[in-house]
Amino acid sequence: MKFLLSLLLLLQVVYGVNFVYPNFKQIYNRNIKSIVYFGKIEAIAVSKHDAISYLKHEPNHPYIKHDPFLGLYLFHTTKTLQPIKFKDSNKLTLGTWLASIGPHSLYIGNFAQRGSGIDNLYSLGTTVKPNDMMTCLCYKVYGLGVGDGQFIPSKLITHFIKAKRIHYGSIGARFKQIGEKVVVLFVNPFYLDNKLQVGDIIKTVDGKKINTVAQLEHYILFSPEAKRVTVKLMREGIKKNEKLKISERQGGGLLSDTFLECKGIYFDPRLRIINLRSKSFAAKYGLKAGDRLLEIDGHPVKNQNDVKAYLSHVHKKEIHLLIDRNDFQFFVKVNL
Repeated sequence: MKFLLSLLLLLQVVYGVNFVYPNFKQIYNRNIKSIVYFGKIEAIAVSKHDAISYLKHEPNHPYIKHDPFLGLYLFHTTKTLQPIKFKDSNKLTLGTWLASIGPHSLYIGNFAQRGSGIDNLYSLGTTVKPNDMMTCLCYKVYGLGVGDGQFIPSKLITHFIKAKRIHYGSIGARFKQIGEKVVVLFVNPFYLDNKLQVGDIIKTVDGKKINTVAQLEHYILFSPEAKRVTVKLMREGIKKNEKLKISERQGGGLLSDTFLECKGIYFDPRLRIINLRSKSFAAKYGLKAGDRLLEIDGHPVKNQNDVKAYLSHVHKKEIHLLIDRNDFQFFVKVNL
């Protein structure tokens, strides 16, 4: 995409070609009517009485429900709103012209990258502000901006709107794309009877061929808890079939993702505890917000990937966390 844009610019300079962007003025004038406010909170109408907003922190204004992974909030009003219409983000093709529309701004760019799930959002090749609408020339909306050129795709937004309870599925692993292969990168030791190993290549799930992490994540994320899926994989050149049970995902997106979330512990990027789930292991053993994780079983950890990498190879029944609290250090035992 960068090469194509550079080529267009070169043609404009060398041959005097006047490149014309699509005209989104009418789309802008129509879609900004769907922008509403709850106090100072900017939101987008999704029905006659409901609106959504992307927020990194919990608002003071009452809301109906919240997706902590994506930072989405649903608000209700007795006023009659003019809702937007969504278009399936799965049908977006790279290079499609989209407008990032806000209350006082309109930026035009090409769809640049398809995300793989709650950890990896879609991106647009232009400025994207939080709560901007990603709009095509047909007025419909493909997603909601979060800033830094990224947006939450409509597939995730409509799932949030329809869901009675916020739930994302997991098969106890995180994955990476290597060429056309989907490879297991990290394995969650708290996932009951986890049969995956680091380096496994995922071939099919329930008979569906898997070529990208996005395909795999979308299938697993939206699967109901306790559903069993059949995974065909390659491990060191040997074909294997495994039946895996969908569990409820605990970390990722705006939440920390270390696998220790399964024990009720949520971290910032420097491994300071920022939240503890009530009545969890973490609360029971007296851990507090502000405590910092330094080591696991004597192995130093500096970031969330360090934690996942170490836990991916644990094959014992317990681990020991070294915690620092205001220069006082102590150990906490965690059962797997």
